[in-house]
Amino acid sequence: MSTSSGRAAASAEPGGNMTDRILQAAGEVFADQGLGATLADVAARAGVGVATVYRRFANKDELILASFEIRFRQSQTDVLRAIEEADPWTGFVEFFEGGVHLFSQDRGFREFVVGGYAESVGWARASSHDHVVTVIRRHQQFMREALERMLLRCQEAGAVRDDVHPSDLLALTMAAVSSIDFGALKGNPAIHRRVIGVILDGLRPARNAPTPLPPATSG
Repeated sequence: MSTSSGRAAASAEPGGNMTDRILQAAGEVFADQGLGATLADVAARAGVGVATVYRRFANKDELILASFEIRFRQSQTDVLRAIEEADPWTGFVEFFEGGVHLFSQDRGFREFVVGGYAESVGWARASSHDHVVTVIRRHQQFMREALERMLLRCQEAGAVRDDVHPSDLLALTMAAVSSIDFGALKGNPAIHRRVIGVILDGLRPARNAPTPLPPATSG
């Protein structure tokens, strides 16, 4: 099928299906290329024209937000699952490791969080960002309160040292996330797994010996 005929078929799809198609393409493009990818890149991946993307998303900010709202929902589900886990430490570890793994698979989401995009919301300079900012801040508030609950459960169970503050969790997560790109640059893409191991050991109030780490050259 030619590109022009493919686009014609795509434009005949119901609006909802086309929106889903664009969102899927955006998720793939941002994950691979980061937030520097353009709407033209997304349109090409979806097999549609740029105008089709603009008819559904006013600007790049709106498309980025719509793509990452899926990530937001996943994070919220994961943290609630961690809170409900019978063993607080098991829930904590699964949430922490799962979060870092999510970042490791998605360059765009790493840039969104680590790069401060959520604070700057600055790609589409010519339009209002009120909706984008509102959704981001609502998600941040939800996660802040949930992380406090998760950490308190762990501390009350004696699984995490008492002097750890909820704000420390974001800093530690970002340390592990930052090691993803560092490891890729140094030819060891799995080094973040060792970083996670060291961080988790450091959060424990006491232990008889260090927890064994994954091999230093694991792939």
